[in-house]
Amino acid sequence: MIIQFSNIGESIGTRVLGKQIRMEIEEGIANGKFITFDFSNVKVISHSFADECFGKLLAKWSLKELQAKSTFKNANGFIKKTIAFTLNERLSERELA
Repeated sequence: MIIQFSNIGESIGTRVLGKQIRMEIEEGIANGKFITFDFSNVKVISHSFADECFGKLLAKWSLKELQAKSTFKNANGFIKKTIAFTLNERLSERELA
C-alpha cells in the first residue's frame, strides 16, 4: 500500500488530516499490508500533522514493529526531522509514564 502525500499538496499541516491518514495506515497495517509513505513533491509537513499521523501510531505498535511494517520514500531533510522529532517525543512520553 502506497500513501502518496503529493496528492494532498506541497505543504501538509492539520491534525484533522493527520488523523484521517492515520486511520488509513492503521487499517492497512491491521490487514497485514506493508505501507510506503511517499513524500515526492512535498516540501513541508507540520509538527501537528506528523504527530497525529505518525506519532500516535506508537500507541498501537512499537517503533520496531512500525519499522517492519512501513517505510518512508522521497522525504526531504525537513520532513525526516519533523517525523523523527514527533516519534522521539512520543517515545519519551512512554518512558516517563
